[in-house]
Amino acid sequence: MRANLERNSTWPTFTGMGLSLLFALLLVAAPLRLPEGQSFPVPFVPLIVLFIWSVRHPTYVPPWLIFATGLLQDLLTGGPLGLWALAYLIAFTIARLRSTEPSAREYVLLVARFSVLTAIATLVAWAAGSLSIGQPADPTSLVTEAVITLIVFPAACWMFARRRERSTFG
Repeated sequence: MRANLERNSTWPTFTGMGLSLLFALLLVAAPLRLPEGQSFPVPFVPLIVLFIWSVRHPTYVPPWLIFATGLLQDLLTGGPLGLWALAYLIAFTIARLRSTEPSAREYVLLVARFSVLTAIATLVAWAAGSLSIGQPADPTSLVTEAVITLIVFPAACWMFARRRERSTFG
């Protein structure tokens, strides 16, 4: 009897990762406005998605994918080209210097590690943005988005873990 090919296939994982990255990029690019005309701070959803997938399947999240995700975010949001690509790439490079990856069951370590990753990405994005305009940028909106990201991350991580328990993705 032949083995079930669907169980050994990586296509469901790649499809889930691709769709979640696409959704994250569209969510970041969506023009959410407050009544006064100010933009609504959106969490760094692509960073959350990349981090969750890199914990689940580190080999499926190579540096070129991290860079391409940041570049697409820059293109979709109209920011300086390469700002988020550089921020994500440097943050993930520093975060991956550890010899061991935390498993998905070590929830507190995941949140702590993601907090450090978010702080690094925010700092690099602020520095790159400041260099692109030639003067120190106002960090208020960037820090607000980073804080919202840290608040949203535990719920996103929990939802991904629950989804994984009930499906074949990942």
